[in-house]
Amino acid sequence: MKIFNHRIQQAPWRIRRQKAGAVLLAIVGASMIAALYLSVSSRSTLVAREIQTLERHISLGNQENANLKTELAGLLSHEAISGRSDALDFQLATVGETHYILVPGYDGRQPITLATNADQSINTLSLSAKYSQSLFDWFESQVQRGGFR
Repeated sequence: MKIFNHRIQQAPWRIRRQKAGAVLLAIVGASMIAALYLSVSSRSTLVAREIQTLERHISLGNQENANLKTELAGLLSHEAISGRSDALDFQLATVGETHYILVPGYDGRQPITLATNADQSINTLSLSAKYSQSLFDWFESQVQRGGFR
C-alpha cells in the first residue's frame, strides 16, 4: 500500500509548478481587472472633461449673447437714436410733409376678439340639476320623497 501511495504522489516540482501557475493566473486576472477599471475610469474622465468644455462654451455663448443684447439696447435707446439723427440732420416730419398711400383691397388692421360669444359660453357651461346639487339638497330631497330606497 505504501508503494502504491508513493507512485500516486506527484513529483515535488509539479506541485511547485501548479502553485506558481495558480499565483501567475491570479496575478494576470487581477491585472486584467485593473486594466479594465483603468480603461473605464479614463473614458469616463475624458467624457466628463468634454462635458465641462461644452458647458463652458455654452456659458461663454450665453455671456456673449447677453453682451450683444446690452449693446443693442444701448444702440436702440432714445438718446442714441436722437444723437445719430441729429448728426445726419434728420428733422421731424410735419403734418404737411406726411403722405398716406391708399392701397386698394386693404381694409386696415382688423380687431382681434379673443372672447367667444357670451350666449354660447353660458349655454355650454350650464350643468344638469343632478350634477349641481349639493349633498344637503340631495339629502333633503331624499327625506321629502319618503326615505332612501
